Amino acid sequence: MERDKVYRYWMHNLPGIGDRTIEKLLKEFGCAENVYRARNHLPQQFVKKNTAEKIKEFTKTWEMEREYTKMQQKGIKFYSLEDEEYPARLRKLIHPPYALYCMGSMPEEERPSVAIIGARECSEYGRYMAEAFAGKMADAGVSIISGMARGIDGIGQRAAVEKKGRTYAVLGSGVDVCYPASNKALYRDIQDTGGGILSVFPPGTSPQKAQFPERNRIVAGLADVILVVEARAKSGTWITVDMALEQGKNIYAVPGRLTDRLSDGCNLLIRQGAGIALTPEDILAELAVLTNRKGTKNKQSRGRKKKEHKGDMDIAGFLDFNPKPAEEILKEITDAGMSMELPDLLAELIGLCVEGRAKQVTGSHFVKVHER
Repeated sequence: MERDKVYRYWMHNLPGIGDRTIEKLLKEFGCAENVYRARNHLPQQFVKKNTAEKIKEFTKTWEMEREYTKMQQKGIKFYSLEDEEYPARLRKLIHPPYALYCMGSMPEEERPSVAIIGARECSEYGRYMAEAFAGKMADAGVSIISGMARGIDGIGQRAAVEKKGRTYAVLGSGVDVCYPASNKALYRDIQDTGGGILSVFPPGTSPQKAQFPERNRIVAGLADVILVVEARAKSGTWITVDMALEQGKNIYAVPGRLTDRLSDGCNLLIRQGAGIALTPEDILAELAVLTNRKGTKNKQSRGRKKKEHKGDMDIAGFLDFNPKPAEEILKEITDAGMSMELPDLLAELIGLCVEGRAKQVTGSHFVKVHER
C-alpha cells in the first residue's frame, strides 16, 4: 500500500476542509503525512478552532489503512494532484480540484473529448439530437463527458455506450452513490464499456445542491468542446457554459425553433457567438482544428487497430474545386484502399488548410485551392 496516498486520502476526507485549505496546509507542511503529524496543532490562520476540534475527533475513529483499503475494495481509485495519472486537462484550471475519485477508467489524455449537456426535461427533438451527435462522435473515437443527469446528459451518454464508445460521468455525489437512481443501468454500462464514473467528492457523499456547480466545472474542465443540445433561457446548463467560457473552451449549440421554449437557451447562445452545430461533423471539424493547434494528431479510435495506409497517397488528391463533405472524402479514401478514421482525416484536412492547399467552408466541407 502506498503510504503517501493513504495520508492524502485521510486529508481529503477531513471535515470542514476544502481544496483551498488543503493547498495552504501543503504549502505550510510540505506533504499530507506532515499535516497528519501536526493534526492536533494546526495553525488557526488555516483551520478555525471548531474545525480543528472536529479534525481531532474525526482522526480518533478514522483508521487510515482500513478506510483506504475499504475504498479500494469498492473498486474506487483515488488520484491527487501529486499523481501522474491526474488528468492534465484539470491541472490547467485556475484552481484544480485536489483529488479525483474514479470507478472504471480515467479519460485518455490523447483522445478528444466533448461535453454534451442540456435540459433534464427534454423534447423528442432534443432526444433525437443528443443521440445523433453523441453516437456519431463516440463512433469516431471522441470521449463523451457529461453529468449522467436525466434528459440530455444521460441520453447522450447512453448513445455513446450503445456505440461501444467511451463516456465519462462526473457526479455531484461520491462515485459509489448513483444519482439519479433511475440511471443505475447507465451507471453500470458506462464502466462496462471502458468509461468511468468520476467525482471530486469522497465516497459515500450524498448528492447536495451546493455540490453541483463544482460538478459542472469539472465537466467543462475535462472537455475540449462544450455542446449544448437543448436548454431553456434560464437553466442550470448556463452554469456549465459560464464555467467553460471562463476556462477558454469553445461552445457550440444545436439550434431549434424560435417558438420552442426548450430551444431558447441554444438560440440565445448562438446569437451571443456560440458555434452553430448543424451536424456532428461540425464538432469533429472543431476538434481537428484544436488538435492541429496542439501540433499533434489524434491517434485514438475506440481502441480499434488501424491498418497501414496503402501507398503514400496525398489527401489533397481527393479534394475538388466544389465543396465536398469530409464523410464523402473518407468514403473515397476507403474505396481507394486506405484506412483512416474521421478525426484523423479532419486533422489532415485542417493541415492542408494551414498549408494553403485547401479551404474549409461551411463546417466540415472542404475545397481544393488552386496552386499557382
